Amino acid sequence: MLKADIMHNIVYGTLNFEDSNEIRRAAQIHESAPLNWNPNYIVRDERIQNWCNFLRSATQDSSIYVISAKTESGELVGLHWLQLTEKYNEKCAHIQSLWVADEHRLAGIGAELKKRGEEWAKKNGAKFIVTEVFYANKKMINYNIKMGFSARQVEMVKDL
Repeated sequence: MLKADIMHNIVYGTLNFEDSNEIRRAAQIHESAPLNWNPNYIVRDERIQNWCNFLRSATQDSSIYVISAKTESGELVGLHWLQLTEKYNEKCAHIQSLWVADEHRLAGIGAELKKRGEEWAKKNGAKFIVTEVFYANKKMINYNIKMGFSARQVEMVKDL
C-alpha cells in the first residue's frame, strides 16, 4: 500500500494489487453494485473474473487508480475506482465505481474517497470527472449532486 492515512479509524490507500483476495473482493463489489437499485440483476462469476483480470492489468496502467478504505483490522469497507480517459475533447477521469459498505455509510468515507480521487485526477491533468449513474439509483444521483456533479447528458434506452 502506498501512503495511507487514518481517518475515523479508517485506513485509506491504494488497492493491494498483490493480494488476489483483495482484487476479487473489489471485483465482486463492482459487479454486485447494480443490486442496490435493480433487485433483478444477476451477478455472474465470469464477469467477476473479467473484472479481476482488468484490475490485475491495472498494476501496469498508470491511468487507473483504485483507492481503498479499510478498517484498522484490514476489512475493505470502501472502494473508489477511476480511469483517465478523454471526453468532450478534454482529458478527464471516469469513475468506474464508488462503493461504501452499508454499515459504514454516512460516516464521510465516500466523500473522502471522492476527494482523494479528485486530487489524483487533477494531479494527472484531468479537467473534470465524469460518471454514469443508473436513473433508478436515486441515492447516487442525489449524492453526486451534493458532491458538486451536474448532469450533462441522459442516456435513453428502448427495449426491443
